[in-house]
Amino acid sequence: MASLRSPLALFVGFFVFVSIPLVAMWVSVGDPALLLPLLGFVVYFLVAHVVVPGWVYLDAKSARNDYAVAWTVLSFFVPLVGALVYLLLVRSRRDVASSG
Repeated sequence: MASLRSPLALFVGFFVFVSIPLVAMWVSVGDPALLLPLLGFVVYFLVAHVVVPGWVYLDAKSARNDYAVAWTVLSFFVPLVGALVYLLLVRSRRDVASSG
């Protein structure tokens, strides 16, 4: 069961907090053509700001990285670039160290 401070609960709460104004704006405009860009933004937000930072956090924690939270914050605020930097700097070094 998720506690109030679990990362999943925080992300879901943040997502709902961001989505409510977007849905309210779409409803007030009433243009069905704007639904596709809204859904595109929702998918982008879920992937870039929830899934990717979540993966970075879980991967860094499983590797016992001391900076797991810092990498997660970086990949949240600089979505795809932060995860790419994590992959290139941290994960590639870990893979090289474990294979050699």
